[in-house]
Amino acid sequence: MKFLKSFYYAGRGVVEVMLGVNFRIMLCIGALVAVFAKMFCYLTDGEWGVLGLTIGAVLSVEALNTAIERLADKVCREKDELIQNAKDCAAGASLIISVFSVIIGIKILWSKGNFIRFVSFFSEPIRIVVTAVILVLVVLIVIVLPEILKKYDDE
Repeated sequence: MKFLKSFYYAGRGVVEVMLGVNFRIMLCIGALVAVFAKMFCYLTDGEWGVLGLTIGAVLSVEALNTAIERLADKVCREKDELIQNAKDCAAGASLIISVFSVIIGIKILWSKGNFIRFVSFFSEPIRIVVTAVILVLVVLIVIVLPEILKKYDDE
């Protein structure tokens, strides 16, 4: 029973971290990278594995960053240099994994053939319009809407 409860607590943690805007942005970027790879790239199983692990690592480090920031804010409400340094280190870890994930993504996804497939896909104007509308909706639903709802919850 204790083992099953740990899944419940982990699920609560995932829900909690998804309230953070940075996590939602990284989740969307990871999803867009996966969609791009599926549509325009011919990846091997190993490349898909590296891509999945990279996306998972970015999201995991961002979750740890969020946990450290919240714990630090709870432990010390006033300005403290050591607490600020710990929070900065956690944010730095998130930045480091994000930078390396971009390098890994470029190494795996960037090729002339993939670029040509991407450009030819968007040679039809309707595809550009539909993609733009989808991206605007994603930004509104994932980033703007939760912030608006949070303001109403605070009142």
